[in-house]
Amino acid sequence: MKPKIRDIIMESPSGKAEDWLSRQKDIEWAKSVSERPAKEKQLSDIGVEPVRDTGHFVDGLQQLKKSRAFVGFMESCTHCGICIDKCHMFISTGDVNNSPVGRAELVRKLYRKGKRLKPAAVDIRKLYTYYYQCTECRRCSVFCPQGIDQSEITRNVRNILTEMGEIPEYVAATMAQVYRTGNNMGLNAKSVGSVVNFIKEELNEETGKQIDLPLDREKADLLFIPSSADLFVNTDTLKGYTKVMHVMKKDWTMSTFTTEAANFGIFASEKHLRDFGDRVVGEAVRKGVKTVVWGECGHGWRTANNYVRYELAKKGIELTHVHQMTEKGIERGIIKVDRNRNDDLYNYHDPCNYARGGNLINEPRNVLKAVVRETVEAEYTKQETLCCGAGGGLLADEKDWNEYRAWAGWPAVYYAWKTGAHHMVSPCAIDKAQFPHVIGYHKVELQNHGLMDLVGYAIEI
Repeated sequence: MKPKIRDIIMESPSGKAEDWLSRQKDIEWAKSVSERPAKEKQLSDIGVEPVRDTGHFVDGLQQLKKSRAFVGFMESCTHCGICIDKCHMFISTGDVNNSPVGRAELVRKLYRKGKRLKPAAVDIRKLYTYYYQCTECRRCSVFCPQGIDQSEITRNVRNILTEMGEIPEYVAATMAQVYRTGNNMGLNAKSVGSVVNFIKEELNEETGKQIDLPLDREKADLLFIPSSADLFVNTDTLKGYTKVMHVMKKDWTMSTFTTEAANFGIFASEKHLRDFGDRVVGEAVRKGVKTVVWGECGHGWRTANNYVRYELAKKGIELTHVHQMTEKGIERGIIKVDRNRNDDLYNYHDPCNYARGGNLINEPRNVLKAVVRETVEAEYTKQETLCCGAGGGLLADEKDWNEYRAWAGWPAVYYAWKTGAHHMVSPCAIDKAQFPHVIGYHKVELQNHGLMDLVGYAIEI
């Protein structure tokens, strides 16, 4: 490991750095730490009939040769190594297979065999392990001289693995919840309604005003899509959304049919990505709305911005992000804020899929600067931002995996901590679940927030 990388690990105040480094005894040690594979029942719940024949992977790889992008990624790597220390997974594990070039090489070796590739040469367990340790953050593509995007290689490989039934239990179980209830948390319509009523009561008590949080309203202008985590754990984020809608006098609604900004389909296969996106599009059409507004979720916004947007456009419906709407409200003086209510130093962390997959960089920064007293930038920001370490479906709550993802997320927290800020602002549902875990494990003095939480605290009703 390069000294700088080792220093990042050693500077953890957790007191666990030496033990963590001592585990890195061989080049493929991380292969022994992987998420539990989905069971047959869970695969059935997401409509996957597994093909356990390794020959299916061989066939799938041959089909990928029809993709100009995939072929380009396979053919253009010069093994320069520039990407290696840019990858948070390599920084945290030191396992070369957990670097973009190392992970791609696992498939490139098979690809180069061409029609000579035999099923016996394919190690499905190794591919499963390392291709589900990629967080699909796309940071490698920013630094690669050839523009190779490991995230897209990962997505192509996972398409095949998903067809084979090789998918983590956490990802499959989360997807099953969406097919069943319309959200990752598995909240049914009654549960969503209970949360909404509770939040409305709290808002009315806090503000002394009658603030509506409309649910299942027909013919509203706007359909708002929150992360289901905003209904369950990040309720201050939900309050921020609601206050913005209130002061901007929006005619809006949420729908119990689709209360999920996240899209775990991107972590499994293109089919599932489209299924979940189409669910939102169908509901927007049924509701007769003019605009769909997306809540705080990084990978969810990436799929919305690059798929849902165009499907909505076919129906004459626009798509926007709540940060974009909030920025306009502040700029036009419709939203009035008191930044003294957030009187401290805040560091904005760019979610990977906002900065590298969703064209959402300046708007959240402008909103943050309007609602807090002082901001500071970390060393790596915007397109160069470091991943939280739990993207790509790595948020699984398993004993061994919890420690693994605590180190995977440490580089991002490390650079936020080094700014001297007391608050790390990360407006992504996975960030908001991951960073408190990483911060707590490493014992650094940081608080983590969503951006709309802070808007909610500062806004004048």
